[in-house]
Amino acid sequence: MADDNQSRGHFWSRFAWTVGVLSAVLGIYVFVNDEVRGRLFPDQNAATRADVKEQLQLSEERIAMIVQASITSAMAGADARGENVSADQQDNYEAALTSLLASEDPTLTDARFLAVSGQAEAAAEKLVTTAETSGASEAIPAQGRADLLRNAGDILVPSDPAKALSAYQKALELDPDNPVLQTRVKKLKAETAEKNAVKAIPRAKFELSGLQFEFQGCENPDAPKCVLSVMNTTPDTVNFWIGSSSAINEQGRWLDDKGRNIVASSHYTWNIPSLEASQIEVTYNRPANTFQLVRFELHVNNVEFNKEFRDIAIRGGRQVDVRAMRPVPADHPEYAYEVDNVAVHFLGCSNPDAPICRFDLTNTGTSDRMISTYGGLAVNSQSRQRKAAQSVLSLTGKSDGKLPPGIVTSWDVTFRTPAEFFQSFWPDLNIEYESYPRAFTNLNLSDAEPPAIKALRRDAAYVPDGIFELGDMEFVFLGCANPDNPKCVFDVRNPTDETVRFRVDGARATDEAGEEIKSSSSLVEMNGEREARIPAGVTTSFEVAFRKPMPRISQLVVPVTVGDDRHDIQYADIALQAN
Repeated sequence: MADDNQSRGHFWSRFAWTVGVLSAVLGIYVFVNDEVRGRLFPDQNAATRADVKEQLQLSEERIAMIVQASITSAMAGADARGENVSADQQDNYEAALTSLLASEDPTLTDARFLAVSGQAEAAAEKLVTTAETSGASEAIPAQGRADLLRNAGDILVPSDPAKALSAYQKALELDPDNPVLQTRVKKLKAETAEKNAVKAIPRAKFELSGLQFEFQGCENPDAPKCVLSVMNTTPDTVNFWIGSSSAINEQGRWLDDKGRNIVASSHYTWNIPSLEASQIEVTYNRPANTFQLVRFELHVNNVEFNKEFRDIAIRGGRQVDVRAMRPVPADHPEYAYEVDNVAVHFLGCSNPDAPICRFDLTNTGTSDRMISTYGGLAVNSQSRQRKAAQSVLSLTGKSDGKLPPGIVTSWDVTFRTPAEFFQSFWPDLNIEYESYPRAFTNLNLSDAEPPAIKALRRDAAYVPDGIFELGDMEFVFLGCANPDNPKCVFDVRNPTDETVRFRVDGARATDEAGEEIKSSSSLVEMNGEREARIPAGVTTSFEVAFRKPMPRISQLVVPVTVGDDRHDIQYADIALQAN
């Protein structure tokens, strides 16, 4: 009896939940239907916009019920087609649909109508249409359209992965530096690609000191395993062991082996008796669909051999594209260049909140090249020098690594401090431990108009003779201020086409009593140090400060170095301005 009561209670609970969902959906459907009918048949009475808007003020509970019903339906459809929807994709679906239902944006009303009536896929397609056809009267910014397309893709994944991928790709065109979109496209491309075809491996059979080997390929894309067979064709026992082995996947990432095993010995070593044979199994630490390169380190009687194979399709994996060089901006062909058998494509800088400068590199030579990157320096619109916080090669996930011939790696240089514009950027690229400096100038990090750039303050020059030149540099003396803690300020500009070394040394001031006072600090604003390398076209400031109060400076001497030449800047009878 207790079981019957429990069963009955469970039934009525499910019944009440179902009625609740149907009430929510049907209640809205009536108004949706009225609205649509009103558009098609204006002579008939129809719900007004105000009525519909009132009904679409969904509570959190009603939104949750509609979303849950949609998720259940979408997952059931995917299961029926034999398609797997990951937990992350379900979470993305829920978040996107919830965002749509909770939105009060009038441009999304039609999509909301469809969503609350249980037509989530149609609602997503409506989001795509809205993003693609926003007109002059209701223009949606590029970022907003990208967000709509991403949400549409998230909703479409369980029912139509191809449409979802199309939505993601359109979003990525609008927001190309968005890492979330990049990941969505990459993963969905791999999931929807055709399975790898079985292909013969060129030169799979080879001999090393009397041992016959055959590379039999690799399997299991989630945890790749590669297999070789080995046979001792000599009359003697041969000492053999397999050393560290590595591979590069389709993303251009080195994979280290996580296990090496010879089946006959259950170890990575084996004293192989004459005419005996076994298999060698090597497993790797990261997923892969394709190995662009596989390298085995094989030791026969204490002699080391290295064997390499290229373009190995992993059985069970997908036919995905391997990492390739991305084109440089069409208006900057000079961003493509080559140094020491490494082709470099500078792809520009973006993301003003935490600037990222991106490169692609490929080895055009015939042997590995050691790539070392140490970030770089940039000068923002106000001529403040910023040091990169991180420098990462996709090849290793670190700042350095060996780049084999024909392999492409990306290189990202990230800054911690926000910037909308870089007057100059110097990436720090080293190949085989040789530095190859290069400067990129006038880099706008967003679609907005560039900010005002620091310039010489000629109109604020000290009179007389406040504007002058030393060497190849232009200077403006702006005077001295703050009698209690005197500070004298100069602007300096590099008008040349080359970076110029500049240094300001300890200044000297003579007060009205004839006492000579040494400066307490001398700093270049660009980097907060005494010396700076000022890029072509950049203006910065420098200052000298004194601790002793002086209402007037009888004589000021500021030693500076421009390039290799030393100069003394001198002014007399300077009245200090009060702050």
